[in-house]
Amino acid sequence: MTYPSTWFEALAELKQAGTPCAVVVVTEVSGSAPRESGARLIVAQGKLAWGTIGGGNLEHLAIAHGTELLKQSQHVSESRDYPLAESTGQCCGGKVTLFYETYPWTTRQVVVFGAGHVAQALAGLQEYLASDLLLIDSREQAELQPPIPEQRSWSLLCVDDPEEEIEVIPEGSLVLIMTHDHALDLRVLERALSRGTFPYVGLIGSGRKWLRFQKRLAERGYSAEQIASVVCPIGTAKTSKEPKAIAVSVAAELLEVLHGMSPA
Repeated sequence: MTYPSTWFEALAELKQAGTPCAVVVVTEVSGSAPRESGARLIVAQGKLAWGTIGGGNLEHLAIAHGTELLKQSQHVSESRDYPLAESTGQCCGGKVTLFYETYPWTTRQVVVFGAGHVAQALAGLQEYLASDLLLIDSREQAELQPPIPEQRSWSLLCVDDPEEEIEVIPEGSLVLIMTHDHALDLRVLERALSRGTFPYVGLIGSGRKWLRFQKRLAERGYSAEQIASVVCPIGTAKTSKEPKAIAVSVAAELLEVLHGMSPA
């Protein structure tokens, strides 16, 4: 493997590998300094992955701080000033400003409970959501309609008790509930509200279904705030009941939520 000649080539390779990294740029120099404005390095896995800002203790401090920022597992950008004096182990006498930007490359997950017509139509839009997409169903794969395609970019999990999966999916997942069974919908919804770590919980159904579910949730001790966090009906438009139309509408809603979350 050849060493990338440019920082953006190095960044592309790290993204392809899914390796979180931080880019550090010299943005301002006053007085004497090891490198000029525009010099860059990339930090990954706790060490220098590409480039240099002049070596020495300043570079060591930059790598250490970039590594600390990456521990936040979210996109971060900030600037820091470094006087090149004894406090930084440098004797140049100038001052350098470094700009840090992290790239955690985290992929959001959309988890759909149910693998029927609407769920599969939504799964077909996975590429546009730029998220990992998982369908979970209590039925055997052979029972599902439409038949599950052999070639697909999304995942399918068939288990006896789908509601149990709520406990193991990533906490930042977007959750959609659209199973073939209203009782199962309610069980999954209860588990999702009890865990309370999902930025989006959507339930397919009519206003009448949602009124009935709200009553049952309240009777079982869920707070008004928890109940109000549920999106039902789902989708940005409620003009068609055709599965593909619903899927497009729901995808648009999910994209709005994903856009408001920390960049991947």
